[in-house]
Amino acid sequence: MLICGDHVKIMSAARKDRKARLTESRSGSWGSSSQDYIRHATKLFEHSTSCARSGDGNCSAYTLSGLPILFSAIRAMLIESNSGMYGLGRDENALKRLGDDPNELHLIVEKYRLSGEHEFCLSLLYEVRNEIIHPAHMPAGTSHGTPVDMLRLRELDLLQSTCNDNSNYIWMAQLQSHRLFRWAFSTIEDVAAIILKEHHASQEDFIFYMQSYSKYKEYDLVAVGTPVTR
Repeated sequence: MLICGDHVKIMSAARKDRKARLTESRSGSWGSSSQDYIRHATKLFEHSTSCARSGDGNCSAYTLSGLPILFSAIRAMLIESNSGMYGLGRDENALKRLGDDPNELHLIVEKYRLSGEHEFCLSLLYEVRNEIIHPAHMPAGTSHGTPVDMLRLRELDLLQSTCNDNSNYIWMAQLQSHRLFRWAFSTIEDVAAIILKEHHASQEDFIFYMQSYSKYKEYDLVAVGTPVTR
């Protein structure tokens, strides 16, 4: 049986190894794992569409699992891009930052000159991701149950809601929203396009690669609900 100290050592060693893999030239094989993540997220979106359609047109538990996977796709794609996989050179500094920074947001904003709506949406989406993978599912202290820092989601009508200011579903249930999943996918698609344009040597390859980030639209609702205009 592992004791507490052993767990700490394993976690520390594993994190150190993940960081080292980004900057050291090691033997072995690797490939475009970002495509596996985005394909998985797309399948979850397909299930989310069916779930929403079978209910009230929006409620979907698949958002809780699908949204974090989108960030795995972005991270894998950033590693691939900055390793020179798409034809336009290797950026050692970016790879080091991917190992050192707590997440990818600042690197994306600074290196790819993200601003305005794109920066706002991605920053907010990172916080939604944090709400899911680091849940603090206790009362938010608001009458409608939405945490104060997440009120923009409510204003954009992205949550699963009773539309009542004095009572609502618990916070984790509010996040089970197909509209939120759609908005997340749209945001990631826009950001992926900005990043990948700077790394693809071939415009044709860029267009082909981006198809996987827009395929979710093929499965979206048609007659149920109205897509959110951002």
